[in-house]
Amino acid sequence: MKRIALVLVLACVPALAAPGPPAKLMTGTAAHGAATDPVLAHVKLDRMSCTFTEEKHVALLARPLRSSGRIIFDRTKGISRTTLAPKKQQVVLTPTTLRMKSAGHTEEVPLDKSKDLRAFATVFPTLLRGDRKELEAAFELGVYSDADWWALTLTPKADSLKKLVKQVTVVGNKSELVSLQITEASGDTTETQLAEIKKNGDVPDSEITTAFEK
Repeated sequence: MKRIALVLVLACVPALAAPGPPAKLMTGTAAHGAATDPVLAHVKLDRMSCTFTEEKHVALLARPLRSSGRIIFDRTKGISRTTLAPKKQQVVLTPTTLRMKSAGHTEEVPLDKSKDLRAFATVFPTLLRGDRKELEAAFELGVYSDADWWALTLTPKADSLKKLVKQVTVVGNKSELVSLQITEASGDTTETQLAEIKKNGDVPDSEITTAFEK
């Protein structure tokens, strides 16, 4: 169950490569509740298309695990992530199902297997929809800000979810996502960066259709 949940969330991670945030961005006390609404409004999208590069830092490994590929988001359909390196794999997350394709094999996992699984798996589509109420059902939200920079933290509420992930931190500048870090309960971290981003009407219907076809 933990392995499946981590595959889900790593399939949906968004972040954008950009100059780094202020070193003291996350000092002081985070604001909560309605104070997070401006950030959610910044990241709210109907569609997004981009390339990604990702590093997973594992305590037992001397070097991070690296991957790259393409991510497609659609508000109603979900998120599709195609990893091209080091090996090809597609992960499609819809509102109800996780579908994984690799080496000609397809596996589907229903999200209703676990409340925690669903909350963790859908955190990024929910974030891109700007749905604070749904996010707050499973996570404590906190926001830090410094001029045009902001950081949104998501900390699990349920003890069962805390066994999987310690915290998710999203950093942005104005209306752009800049970085995303997942800190697992084990201490391992995953960082993802995006490039060549297209939003909303700039993402053609054909790209959405291809990304979500079975």
